[in-house]
Amino acid sequence: MGVYPSKKDDISIVLCGEAGQGIQTVEFLLTRLLKKCGYNFYATKEYMSRIRGGSNSTEIRVSSNRVSAFVERIDLLFPLTKEALNHVRNRISSETILIGESDKLTDENDIDKYDIIDIPFSQLAVDIGGKIYSNIIAVGVISALLSLEREIVDDYLKKYFSKKDRNIINNNIKAMEKGYEIGKGLINSGTITIEVQKNPDIK
Repeated sequence: MGVYPSKKDDISIVLCGEAGQGIQTVEFLLTRLLKKCGYNFYATKEYMSRIRGGSNSTEIRVSSNRVSAFVERIDLLFPLTKEALNHVRNRISSETILIGESDKLTDENDIDKYDIIDIPFSQLAVDIGGKIYSNIIAVGVISALLSLEREIVDDYLKKYFSKKDRNIINNNIKAMEKGYEIGKGLINSGTITIEVQKNPDIK
């Protein structure tokens, strides 16, 4: 795997998938964590009718400076279904990095078109306890890529899932830790470099 160019201090992260895949949960958790860790961010979501066969997407823009608007460009894309790529294809550029399962791409030709970091979210989630945990693995990956403090992430997830069964709480923590480990590996290897700075005024 080659070393990707350093990201700017203003990064657009997009997650896309079907309704019910937990994209809104990922957005909720990440935006709360970004605030707790002192980052400027702007989040926007798009819902498409299941009747129309559309996919849902959410964009989380994280910047060293204050931001209050959506951007068309995608720096990091997490496509959770085969349809997801088509949903945002017109926003993908040569600078976009796709993170996820290569078999989630629409066709084999896409593998040569884009920069892809293949992470087997589904299998990793099944190993932990079920595919439902794949979205929390994604939370862990993104948290590590953005250098969110692991202790803060861990504590917040424990509080967020505190009313769940003990086994579910533990599995979600395992999922986050697995994702965080993967994200840290991408940072430490120089595969992805993100240079977003905290805002000391955000508490």
